[in-house]
Amino acid sequence: MRSKGRLFCTLLTVWAVFMAGAAIAAAQGSPAPGANQAFLYEMDEDAVLLNSAGQVLVPDPSGKSPTGLVDATNGAVGIPAVRHATSQLQGVAALGSILCSVPQLVTVRGNECTVIATGTDDVQLMIDPKTGQVIPTSGKVFGTYAVVVQLDNPTDSPELPVQTGTFSGVINFQPPLPLGFVSEGTFTIYGMSGSFPFQAVFRQPFTRSAKGSAKGDVLTHRGERGEKVSRTDPSARRTQAYYLLDDGSLQRVRPDERAVGWPTVRFEITF
Repeated sequence: MRSKGRLFCTLLTVWAVFMAGAAIAAAQGSPAPGANQAFLYEMDEDAVLLNSAGQVLVPDPSGKSPTGLVDATNGAVGIPAVRHATSQLQGVAALGSILCSVPQLVTVRGNECTVIATGTDDVQLMIDPKTGQVIPTSGKVFGTYAVVVQLDNPTDSPELPVQTGTFSGVINFQPPLPLGFVSEGTFTIYGMSGSFPFQAVFRQPFTRSAKGSAKGDVLTHRGERGEKVSRTDPSARRTQAYYLLDDGSLQRVRPDERAVGWPTVRFEITF
């Protein structure tokens, strides 16, 4: 098995070729977790930038701050040091995995259980001296989860918790790749002693420029490259988006991988 370092170098090479204009076919098929896996999607996120003192930074209304941000408490120039975020996630775990241990918990396709989670992370930031871009590095992630089944409405998403617990780990970003990793992951199950290990890769959705080249692409704070779309464009949240896979191919974001039209981050968790 290739090390994470070798995988990163390989993907970085493929990503550079792709951004230079090489045509890469998009992988097809319905994404589904394998044995001992769960796929969770970020349904929404509440994120803020903090300075080194832990104060919230806000957009500078005067437009004079060189970073575009100011300290919310005193108006001083804001230099982001930490990205603090809380996300709500939902997805499925494969039957037979530790989050879907018995058929009675299955709610999806006859072989998957529904999982919801709330996760919080504090990611350290650095400023790229060449571009001035804010680059995410690594930080702690923690939260709670629940395996849920239907309660009183068989049509909407499941809502009755039948297994709950906590999780924690270290989150690492790999810019400019639209990928990240969770290492040193552990989770607990309420009512059971001890903890269980996990690891994860998360794939951030990105867009391609109209000509499939680097021209017109934009590098975001999270490291994705994609086509710049106006915030007022009504089609912005429904534009075609992709995930970068481990073999360097692209996989189109499916309609069921969106939240109210927006492409979502996909967390692929392995136990």
